[in-house]
Amino acid sequence: MLVDLVLTKPSQSLTDSFCNIFLSSILSSISLASAIIAIIAAVAVGGTVAYFSDTETSVGNTFTAGTIDISINNENPWQEQFVLADMKPCYTDYINFKINNFNSDPNPVNIFKKIKVNSEDTGAVSEPECTEQEGAWTGTDCTWGSVDDDNNNLSSAIWYDLYVEVYDNSDQKIWYQTIYVDANEMSIDDIYSTDSVFLGMIPANGYMLVKQSYHLSPDTGNWAQGDIMDFDIEVKGEQLYGEAWLENKDTSADPWLIQHDDDFRGTLTYEVKHPTFTFDFEGKVELVNAEYVLAAGYDLGSNVDTKLGEGISGSDGVITFSGDIELGKDLKDVKVWLLPKTEWNNGNIVWSQMDKWLWETGLIWYEDTDL
Repeated sequence: MLVDLVLTKPSQSLTDSFCNIFLSSILSSISLASAIIAIIAAVAVGGTVAYFSDTETSVGNTFTAGTIDISINNENPWQEQFVLADMKPCYTDYINFKINNFNSDPNPVNIFKKIKVNSEDTGAVSEPECTEQEGAWTGTDCTWGSVDDDNNNLSSAIWYDLYVEVYDNSDQKIWYQTIYVDANEMSIDDIYSTDSVFLGMIPANGYMLVKQSYHLSPDTGNWAQGDIMDFDIEVKGEQLYGEAWLENKDTSADPWLIQHDDDFRGTLTYEVKHPTFTFDFEGKVELVNAEYVLAAGYDLGSNVDTKLGEGISGSDGVITFSGDIELGKDLKDVKVWLLPKTEWNNGNIVWSQMDKWLWETGLIWYEDTDL
């Protein structure tokens, strides 16, 4: 079968439509390309546009670490040795020293003290020492009886007292405190078996006098005759890290004495260098469900001028509160107290319940960085 293929000329209208579609496509492509080129050009031009500006540069800035370096009795390192010889029950001897905070770039420093017992030995053996401990005295030596060893625990029989005074760079006494007295009947073991004792804070270019006595208790028996205790006195100076400890004190004593036989005390944690005085306080007080004021000053007279915050004790005496106060001033080498609000009258103190206060055990130092 034959098929005839007939080619016909498209109509004019069809040709025009096709051309129009084709032309539109070309124009659209050109427009898209032009837009892309324009965007690229704009980015390129934007990267080279110069805006008004001004640049300032602070140069030569430094960050310098502070120093903590104390000396004792003008020795650094401290190599002095003390000998308390021929001690007997009721005898007392003393070891006193001066801690200087005088280095080339001093900072306020907290002072801690520890007695470290290295050894306790028999030393010279006597007949009374031997027989009291059920030993057999041979005339020159002892054969111990039912006990395995001689009791050499002198550190349990030495009562201890401790008192400190703090002076500023003009030799003015600015703070003092009694920490222990013989009447407490606290032995070296009682005090130093685990912890150091906080003595207080020494200002920059200031010094502390430490006065301590060693008292062999009156009921020490013959077991201690001739015994020897070898010990170190370790004094540590530590930077202020914003923690202060408050204690109940016997204000009838002269000088005032920390009360160690109760649990009324508190801890103040604060920022040492900060635009505001930011702090937390927690502790226990004698008055329950009572309002208390945290105050700071230089003495108990007209300089008690700064209220830091206040809180209310619970039914168990526990008190916890915080604060963030704009002081507009430094608090350098100042005391801090927690006192019943009834004792506080805009910086004037009513001296009626001093036994209900918590008192500083060292000075605090705060620097307002906005000044």
